[in-house]
Amino acid sequence: MGSRVTETIFIKCPEELNFLQPYECSELLRVGNASDGGYLLPISYTDGIQHLISLGLGENWTFESELASFNPKLTIDIYDDSVSLQFFVVKVFKGIAKFLLGKESFHNVASRVGRLRMYIKFWKLDKNNKHIHLRISRASFPLIVTSIKQDSRYGIKIDIEGSEWEILKELAAVQSSFEFIILEIHDFDKHVSELDEFLDTLKGCFKLIHLHANNFGEIGKNGFPNVFEVVLIRDRGLVKLRNKRELLPVSGLDIPNAKNRPDYQIEF
Repeated sequence: MGSRVTETIFIKCPEELNFLQPYECSELLRVGNASDGGYLLPISYTDGIQHLISLGLGENWTFESELASFNPKLTIDIYDDSVSLQFFVVKVFKGIAKFLLGKESFHNVASRVGRLRMYIKFWKLDKNNKHIHLRISRASFPLIVTSIKQDSRYGIKIDIEGSEWEILKELAAVQSSFEFIILEIHDFDKHVSELDEFLDTLKGCFKLIHLHANNFGEIGKNGFPNVFEVVLIRDRGLVKLRNKRELLPVSGLDIPNAKNRPDYQIEF
């Protein structure tokens, strides 16, 4: 097992980045696993949508599976061209080969088999869920949102390893379709004005209710973590929004993405 690190890196948010300061929000719940892959949402928003559009799958879909457990009628379309059934099958066989050569533990092989079984069960056998093999880009994003039904309630989660900057303007143009937006940010110090403009476009209808710095990423040239997630909810008065948060992470809910690296504490 990897060692746990308890040190904390303290960050005072630069004044020009105060547009990232989230509201305190009641009823927050962690959805997904207790590391990379979990996000915070108000309880009323976990079952307040009919469809989820998820951009980016990788090897972790604990957010999607737990959200589905709260809302059994939820349909999920996830888009990612980097993984497939074949991808997980190959990983299993490679793991077995390494195990026979003494280069892999039985536990790790069993984990690969378990992930393959979960992929088949959730993305292949469950009729509510679809994995679509499509690279997300400025050109492909309109193909995704054309399927949105105007009389339905959607949420969207985006974790596409830096390609989010290609689609922010297009996402802002269809903001009225979504009850919540979960957005993973990468290389922030190169795109500060783009994110500021995006959030400014949404502020009439959405509230920023959470930010969590990913301690896999480094501190950017602007003195702020370069990788983090933001959660925005449509302001329908369903939850009580208090004052702005002065300190992050949220105790008891936020968990470091990497348990073997120092976590970031941000003061606004």
